[in-house]
Amino acid sequence: LQGQLIVGTVVVLTTFIAYTSQILVLWNYLGGARLSTLFTLLPLNVFVIMIYVNYSLVCLTDPGTVPCNWMPNPEDMFMEVKRSTHAPRFCKTCNNYKPPRTHHCSTCDRCVLKMDHHCPWINNCVGFHNYGHFVRFIVYVEISAIYLFVLLSCRLAQVIDELNSHNVRPSNVEAAFLSINLLLAAAAIIIVGVLSGYHVYCLTTNTTTIEGWEKGTALTFKSLGRITSVKYPYNLGLYRNICAVLGSQPILWLFPQRMRGDGLSFAVRKNDD
Repeated sequence: LQGQLIVGTVVVLTTFIAYTSQILVLWNYLGGARLSTLFTLLPLNVFVIMIYVNYSLVCLTDPGTVPCNWMPNPEDMFMEVKRSTHAPRFCKTCNNYKPPRTHHCSTCDRCVLKMDHHCPWINNCVGFHNYGHFVRFIVYVEISAIYLFVLLSCRLAQVIDELNSHNVRPSNVEAAFLSINLLLAAAAIIIVGVLSGYHVYCLTTNTTTIEGWEKGTALTFKSLGRITSVKYPYNLGLYRNICAVLGSQPILWLFPQRMRGDGLSFAVRKNDD
């Protein structure tokens, strides 16, 4: 129930910012029912629709779970093993072997394929099958927030100019929603911008959040002399890394699409030094 309330809050907040800004602030500022108003607000509404679509997909898409009685293939050229025993990774809670990049989520109480993190804002894990939807969702939130912030800032500049030159004040309702939505848009730009920047890094290096932590720990151990080298085999190069998550057609990268593959095995870089 708590997770569903959080999801509902995200939807309500998105709707509040997007449409109170347009109806109560931007509509009159842009001149009302004019073609120029349509052309200005149409991109924003397309971005907002894409937020709704990708948010629904990331919330409702199963990130991927390990099939019952899955066994690693001993003939595979690359296999993730436990550091202590060098045996294939095994989840005692699920009583099942773990495919590469799979981790157990204590919140969902199951192993998740290519687990990135558990996100309370979507009431779901982010994993193999919904990571692309998650990336598109936060990218569209960031684009929408920037677009809206620019429009609201233009209106604020006009309000300040009219106040100084003609002592003309906006209505209390418009002033209130202009202030609130400017602050909310700015907060979204900063917070989601940091999140988006990190996941763009993860996307371009073919790294999950968990793997990022593990790499950071390994590099610390290397700097302390406790290990001699760090190898990360999944970085296939910028273009192939992005294609692995967003699809093979660059023109469709920002459009919703199903993840290809089964999440049980992954391409690795050859001659990884």
